[in-house]
Amino acid sequence: MQKDGDASVAPNQPWTQDGTALVSPLAPFPDLVPRTLPLDNRPAGTDTIRRRTYPQGLVIVQTGHEPTSSSATLPIKSSSGTSVQITSDTYVDWPDGFVIWFLTV
Repeated sequence: MQKDGDASVAPNQPWTQDGTALVSPLAPFPDLVPRTLPLDNRPAGTDTIRRRTYPQGLVIVQTGHEPTSSSATLPIKSSSGTSVQITSDTYVDWPDGFVIWFLTV
């Protein structure tokens, strides 16, 4: 999967726990307004991230590969559609985690 940008991500709990994170996209990403998004710590696998479940997006951190610092720069995959398909390859390409960012339509 190709990234659409990068973001500074600061979780509101340890990386190893599900919760939320402040996500601040970095220029030249087209939407630089920070969002607080759900953070899901999960094992690698295939899944469909749906806009109806995560209206603004989702931070996914791979179990066992959590960042070691209190914040991290993670890749963003953006979509103006209704869902984003992730596969186990996504976790290989971005082992520390990634952001699914639903664009305003």
